[in-house]
Amino acid sequence: MAVSVQGTAHLYGIQGGVGVVTNATVLSISFSNQHQNTAQTQNEIGNEVERRYDDLHNDGTLTLRPRSGFTPLTVGGTYAYDGTTFEVVSEGVEEQNQGFMSYSYQIKKSEYITYA
Repeated sequence: MAVSVQGTAHLYGIQGGVGVVTNATVLSISFSNQHQNTAQTQNEIGNEVERRYDDLHNDGTLTLRPRSGFTPLTVGGTYAYDGTTFEVVSEGVEEQNQGFMSYSYQIKKSEYITYA
């Protein structure tokens, strides 16, 4: 009779993902940037002569597959990635038949907010 081994070994994740979050495999992470404060200046005949961009927001989505001993991130807490600290804005959990559970987090970095 063959020996059956069960566990939570995740072979695939993004590069460096295992060490990014303790006891979890990072399946995906994506970012988008946009300025929340934009303005334009027009001359006396209505031609646009200048644009201003300020208050850069960096929004992201982080998807994790937990391992044994994983502690979920806390909404309102922080998460550091590649030297940048983000705020965890929301959390979602997905479970499927004959599959692994995954956590999905919305993260955000605002230019003028300092994160501890």
